Amino acid sequence: MSYKYFVKVFTIAIISFLIFHIILYGFTGEALSLPDKFIKRSAYTGRHEPQRHIEVTAFGDLARLSYLYRLGVRRKVVDTSDQNGYLNKDYNDNLTYPVLTVGDSFMLCNNDDERFSMLLQNKLNINCYNAAANGVLDPFSFLQGDLMKNAKVLVWESVERNINNDSFNIGKVDFYYSASKKKNEYEENWGKKNTSHKQLAVVNSSNIKFLVNNLSYNITGKPVLDKVDIVKLRNGRDLMFFHDDLVSFNKTGDFEDICQPVAFISYINEQLKAKGITLIFLAVPDKFNAYYDEIVEEQKTKKDPHFIERLTSELQKNNVIAINLIDPFRNEIREGRDVYYFDDTHWNGEGAEIAAGLVAQEIIKGKLLD
Repeated sequence: MSYKYFVKVFTIAIISFLIFHIILYGFTGEALSLPDKFIKRSAYTGRHEPQRHIEVTAFGDLARLSYLYRLGVRRKVVDTSDQNGYLNKDYNDNLTYPVLTVGDSFMLCNNDDERFSMLLQNKLNINCYNAAANGVLDPFSFLQGDLMKNAKVLVWESVERNINNDSFNIGKVDFYYSASKKKNEYEENWGKKNTSHKQLAVVNSSNIKFLVNNLSYNITGKPVLDKVDIVKLRNGRDLMFFHDDLVSFNKTGDFEDICQPVAFISYINEQLKAKGITLIFLAVPDKFNAYYDEIVEEQKTKKDPHFIERLTSELQKNNVIAINLIDPFRNEIREGRDVYYFDDTHWNGEGAEIAAGLVAQEIIKGKLLD
């Protein structure tokens, strides 16, 4: 092969490679740029950049993670962070907040006016403060922070897949206290330049994943790369869900599944009770679990381990107010009403509304704010 011929072939290959990526980037660019449009969130503390407001049109995390952007449903995202870096629309430090909510991303999703804390506030007609940032660490942050002084009720939410013997482990209590204390005291420098952030390149691996997953979806009805799976429902619709839901669902159904989480949650309950605060624990079903009864039989992985039912029942025996969401969610789904966004791991407004209503009932029934 002559030198000139080699240069010609190499040049054509490079140009073709660039054109290939430029074409694909026309499909992927919008989704890949979305994270930069949301309020910045600290990778260390979980809190957001204080006193920011955004209004963005976006689609769900499952559509982004699967690169099946065409399945995404565009909706408006409206988020406001308060001076503490938590997502609260109308925070006023001159007011008291008898009810606080903590937990994972389910406490952060939906818009300002449709977020769980705001729905609960409207039902109780009393101030509720959303202090969600770090999931399992949040109760420990609360127990060591200033937000506790006027609180009467702490609503602690966790999605089902995060409730396991490793994370919800009584042996990690000292570590969680130490880690949350450091996070409480840490002051993020939001003005500093992030040197690790690189300008999004037209040539990137997401272009390849987009092509592979969309070809796979056209042929098999499923993506093959990354963390999203799809099964068929009995009504003919697709159910898109986070693949870790299957890991969570693959429990034994024995007491070992719940013994550590029950002991861990009960410990938090006792710590709060000693300070005159009532805990309400809210286990949110994984999406796969919530829709399990409606999945076609041949795509069900195993028998239902009834994890949430067993967990909430055992917690109630230990004098913890724990709310079983799986039954009301499945009832809604059976009636043809969705409680999760199609293209997202999180509950929609209907799901959050049901959860807020059940929590409000417990607070009113127990006269927890009197």
